[in-house]
Amino acid sequence: METVVKARFESAGLGMAAVGILAACLGGCQDGKLSMPTAWPTTAPHGEVGAQPVPAPINLLLPKAVRIHPFTGTRTFDQAGGVKGIDVRIEALDAYGDPTKAFGQFHFALHQFVVGNPDPKGKRIATWEENLLEPNKNLLHWDSITRTYEFKLQWYHPIPVGNKFVLAVSFTSPFSERKFAEHVFVSGQ
Repeated sequence: METVVKARFESAGLGMAAVGILAACLGGCQDGKLSMPTAWPTTAPHGEVGAQPVPAPINLLLPKAVRIHPFTGTRTFDQAGGVKGIDVRIEALDAYGDPTKAFGQFHFALHQFVVGNPDPKGKRIATWEENLLEPNKNLLHWDSITRTYEFKLQWYHPIPVGNKFVLAVSFTSPFSERKFAEHVFVSGQ
């Protein structure tokens, strides 16, 4: 019985390998040789956001929304002390609402908080850009435990503890539409 089961698994494994090779060749063979792209494209054609079509069902795994995670807040990044930046955690959510990887560019803007206004964003204080199109840089910011991207946004001016701020993030990618998120937080908390 054990031999029969083992033979079936080996046979199934060989069949799956053959199907994988056939699919790879159909998708990337030219003149009988397998060709794979050496790197992800770094820009969309003509600089357009969402210009590169992604076939179904793979498109369901692309970010459909970004969320600033509640772990986001001001932090001290050096031994001198004092609040020196913002530790930002970003969740990219796919069509199922699950955390997913996001290949694209993140733009962060820190704003003063305006009390009693429907749009609490006041004067812009600082901005940061992070390009995560390259797989190695993308992996550098990925935290597999929380399934979020982590960015340590340095700011060399003192951030007063106890003040409210608005952090706005936009995500652009050649593979999806632009995404936005905002988060109000109190420095030092």
